[in-house]
Amino acid sequence: MEGKTVKMISLMVIVMLGMFVGRSSAFSKDCFVGCLVQCAITHPNKHILECPFTCLKKCIFEGTPANKIESHGHYCKLGCAASNCINKSTPQDPRGDQVEHCVNSYCTKKCTN
Repeated sequence: MEGKTVKMISLMVIVMLGMFVGRSSAFSKDCFVGCLVQCAITHPNKHILECPFTCLKKCIFEGTPANKIESHGHYCKLGCAASNCINKSTPQDPRGDQVEHCVNSYCTKKCTN
């Protein structure tokens, strides 16, 4: 019985560490889609691209302390994503997988070279 408890606690610690470590630099579709849905519900009169851009900005900078934002990397990724990744995303059809792939693949490559 004690062995199972130790294994469960160890597993929980590993999962929790993975959650914090893995979120450092990658854009998350879960963050984007969740934000988009919330924005659409709380601000139904916003322009069609206002919620996607607001959520894009929130999720690219998520987890980054204000004094640690790399001016080039994060802002380049935001500009790239705003012009290339959210043009077909709407609150009704967020296309989270496509936005996530575009930000994490295309924009990351474009902004690191």
